[in-house]
Amino acid sequence: MNPTPPMALAHPAANLSDLILGPLELEWLRPTGRVPDVLRAWEHGALGEAPTGPAWDVVRLPTGTAHATVRRLRAARAPLGPVLATPLGADFLLAPGSADGWSAPGSTRLPDHTLMLLPHPDYTEPLHLGGRSWIVRPTGTQLTDGPNLRDAYTTARAAAQEAAR
Repeated sequence: MNPTPPMALAHPAANLSDLILGPLELEWLRPTGRVPDVLRAWEHGALGEAPTGPAWDVVRLPTGTAHATVRRLRAARAPLGPVLATPLGADFLLAPGSADGWSAPGSTRLPDHTLMLLPHPDYTEPLHLGGRSWIVRPTGTQLTDGPNLRDAYTTARAAAQEAAR
């Protein structure tokens, strides 16, 4: 069985040697079993593909509350893992199982085995590839905890709704 080829949304000026800012940490990606495929995609300036579930749960929040949620997690000194801005919202990578039973208005837990399209970790805002950019760059193995994310998000969402009144 051949693996699915990586999504071919190449950056028009993709020259990875110009993009890489430092050593590449892959511990966050290793549990997906897709490291070689993802690295090949990144070498060609394309998005890599990795499934949700084996390595992390993923919760998608509305883009408008993502940055405030990240700020609240940092202020609480809660573990904060990678956060990916996508055309559909901001995807938070959570510790496996910590999003079980997820329920928070305006957010979605992505089903296990959903393929995520991942830009190279050096694609951080404002640099985008295929409409994707890291809000929080993936490093090491740290992931966000589901209950901490729910608390930070619901507080950020309530503050945004209050400010809109």
